[in-house]
Amino acid sequence: MRTYQQDRHAEAGFKTVFIVGGTHGNERTGVMLVRRWQRDPTPVRREMFTTRLLMANPEAIRRNTRFVHQDLNRSFGASRPDAAAAESYEIRRAREIRGVMAGARARVFAIDLHTSTSNMGITLITDTAPVNLILAAHVRQRNPVVRIYAFPPGERIDSCLRASADGGLGLEIGPIPQGLVRHDVLQAAEDSVKTILDVIDAHGRGGLQPPDPCTRIYLHEAHVYYPEGRDAADAACVHRDLDGRDFRPLETGMPVFHCPNGETLHFQGAPGRFPVFINEAAYYSEQIAFSLTRPVTLAQLLPPHRSTP
Repeated sequence: MRTYQQDRHAEAGFKTVFIVGGTHGNERTGVMLVRRWQRDPTPVRREMFTTRLLMANPEAIRRNTRFVHQDLNRSFGASRPDAAAAESYEIRRAREIRGVMAGARARVFAIDLHTSTSNMGITLITDTAPVNLILAAHVRQRNPVVRIYAFPPGERIDSCLRASADGGLGLEIGPIPQGLVRHDVLQAAEDSVKTILDVIDAHGRGGLQPPDPCTRIYLHEAHVYYPEGRDAADAACVHRDLDGRDFRPLETGMPVFHCPNGETLHFQGAPGRFPVFINEAAYYSEQIAFSLTRPVTLAQLLPPHRSTP
């Protein structure tokens, strides 16, 4: 993704906003919303930009699986894929989506819709580009239950779908099981998308005031992996005292894993960290039990004297 400092047009508003559903095919909330707005786009139209609707991974949606060959949201990186990966369905879709966004020939913003089995509430996921952080802060200002989870530059954030746009936010809502739609989650996602669109529209009009510099941002630090067992029967699970406690402080010595032999493993990391994506079903294949974040303020992440997008 082009950074705020690199883009000489960063002060201008976005001219095209893509609302993307089905990047993961078994996250049905975004799929349902995009289909609804394809039938009637009136609720997502705004004056200052063109709204476009995109179904990211149609084959995975048809199968109701996260992906076909590999995670589409890890397939947009600049690194050259090997020959086998180059032929994968998701690599081809990533290339097609990049082409669609490039074809807009204007400053493009992407809103990528996701759900989680973890207790994430309503979370905006972003990189540390100032324009994205500031827009996210304005969304939180309008809806204080929203949390902001930011990734510093790295392969995971730089290879996601939003990396193909000039700006973007991921919307993550949970908990909800994979493959299901639930009315309350659907409504929360719809309301959140409309708020994001309103903020982008206000940005295009030049109508945004500087956001609160003390807005809390949860900055990604590391993944915490499940302890290795000899086989699946020996695998540890997330401790009951941790499960569901996303965005709550995790202090040194707190229980984090329950082992099959009854042993409890305790957190040995730095204090004052906040776990997220705890016991996320989609991350079992990567052996990620949860991720650690460090709370910082918006002002700490912005360049000096930068308070408006």
